[in-house]
Amino acid sequence: MGFVESEASSAIPVPSGVRLVASDLDGTLLLPDGSVGRRTCDALDALRDSDLDLVIVTGRPPRWISPVVEMTGHRGVGIAANGAVVLDLADGHVTEVFPLSHDQALETVDRLRAAMPGVAFAVERARPGGRLAPTGGSSYDDLDATLADATEFALADGYTPRWPVPRETHVAPIEELIRYDDVVKILARPGDGFAIDPKRFILGGHDILDGLVEVTHAGFDDSLLEISAPGVSKATTLARVAAAEGHGPLHVVAAGDGPNDLPMLAWAGTSYAMANAHPEVIEIATHVLPPNSEEGVAQLIDALLVEESRDPFRSRA
Repeated sequence: MGFVESEASSAIPVPSGVRLVASDLDGTLLLPDGSVGRRTCDALDALRDSDLDLVIVTGRPPRWISPVVEMTGHRGVGIAANGAVVLDLADGHVTEVFPLSHDQALETVDRLRAAMPGVAFAVERARPGGRLAPTGGSSYDDLDATLADATEFALADGYTPRWPVPRETHVAPIEELIRYDDVVKILARPGDGFAIDPKRFILGGHDILDGLVEVTHAGFDDSLLEISAPGVSKATTLARVAAAEGHGPLHVVAAGDGPNDLPMLAWAGTSYAMANAHPEVIEIATHVLPPNSEEGVAQLIDALLVEESRDPFRSRA
């Protein structure tokens, strides 16, 4: 386990030879209110002028990405839905998807229902070539989901979303929602009238689905299972994106705060947990950054840019 680095103590330690910075969004790059801090904006501006690449790696679905793109000005690669969707943020389109097969999705539903009869489901669908919803600005209030077809969020009966959804959101039996091979994520939570401790629900879901699909969660404060195709995680897709640019794990640093970041942090050559991170994340990380409220990722980027300026092999104009 690392220790918290801050400007008040010593400079944030960074390795040499880094070519790619991977960062989670919520609880990591973004402030607690979901906005982008001034120091972070400045750091990202400086990063764009460097030889280092940035990849946003988030559990968010593509439909929640556009405002962040506007706030950060990032126009490179984005990875959404815990690795199930790759985005070209320059033109706002989906480039790759890694969906569950119909058989995997159906077996997932059957296993959870058999063990926890009160469970309810929702799905995220995606297709290559789909476009993100334009915002016209950085506000989520300006997001017009009706103009997007990068993904579709659909609910099965009894599923209560944590966040408001558009009135026209499709509702249907889960068997209908998983009929086609375009489901990139299944969401499962206790349905109406099904009371269960969040930690018990999450750990139980992991055990029930072990060996069938990839299961993760954002923390034990919310009874929500996030289910992807087997072998699909933030780590596997980041590795794929990095390899396409000729980068291996030793060329990559990654920052995150939640359990769904664990595979990515384990894969990256050097990993950074936020001080506000889940205990398991802090335990696995190489170093611990100041919390997202203090823009710890911006401090990391600043340190990386200083190190890059010392690299005698970096490209020069």
